Amino acid sequence: MEVAGDAPLQRVVDYYEVAGPDYRAWSPAFNMHFGYWRWGMNPWRLAPMLEQMNAEVLARLGLPDGPVRVLDMGCGLGEVARYMARRRADAEVTALTIAPSQAQRGSRMTAAAGLERRVQIFHADYRRAPVADGSQDGAYAIESFCHARGAGREACVRELRRVLRTGGRFVVADGFMKHGERVPRWLDHVRSRVCAGWAIESFAELPAFVATLQAHGFVDVRAEEVFWPLAPSAAHVPATALRFLVAERRRGPLGEIRLGNVMAPLYGLALGLARRHFAYFLVSGRAG
Repeated sequence: MEVAGDAPLQRVVDYYEVAGPDYRAWSPAFNMHFGYWRWGMNPWRLAPMLEQMNAEVLARLGLPDGPVRVLDMGCGLGEVARYMARRRADAEVTALTIAPSQAQRGSRMTAAAGLERRVQIFHADYRRAPVADGSQDGAYAIESFCHARGAGREACVRELRRVLRTGGRFVVADGFMKHGERVPRWLDHVRSRVCAGWAIESFAELPAFVATLQAHGFVDVRAEEVFWPLAPSAAHVPATALRFLVAERRRGPLGEIRLGNVMAPLYGLALGLARRHFAYFLVSGRAG
């Protein structure tokens, strides 16, 4: 993401302002991310898998007992932040979104859930979080750092280290390129369509991201590839997209941004199968 007012940042804002409400078709609760499947879960039920991804992130945060402060770096409408607060009655969550309408609507949803005293949603750039240095016990970014710039997401990592106390933990759940080398032409085309639809300039590269984390003093960095846990939720994409298109086409043209948002996950299925080059990871670690 660029500084406020520059075109790349405005493109992300426009994407969420226009297409953000359409995520209701994926999750009525607005869990705006892929899910996580564990043995024993029903793969035909999407909502529990989406919540399970929240649980996996919370587990990897390893928050200490007692009152804690947690930062959500790219919260959408704040459902993950509310999940954190519901699971940890002693947690205060600060959640950031770059889209003004999401901050407003998310705050209303939080108040309706009775969590407004422990979850605060701000319209803010997660590279300049409105929290004090070293004030957070944990921080996470679920499918939001993809909108930033640079192979190693330098600005994101720098801010992540600023806000975390020493020993504080982070989790980043997102898609990553496994290397910085050239990819086959067909895959480059698919990747370009995914990036265009989701307002992404380029995916981060996992080796560069891990190296950036380590250069900024993070330790115990772990990158877990989660292809199989993610696959059952991804399998819901085609049917969800078809139902959405049928319903919305009756109301009129979707427009470029909304149509791109529908097509991106369909292309993303092909991207996700190119496991030599691309994968979804849960990256976690501790501020040293």
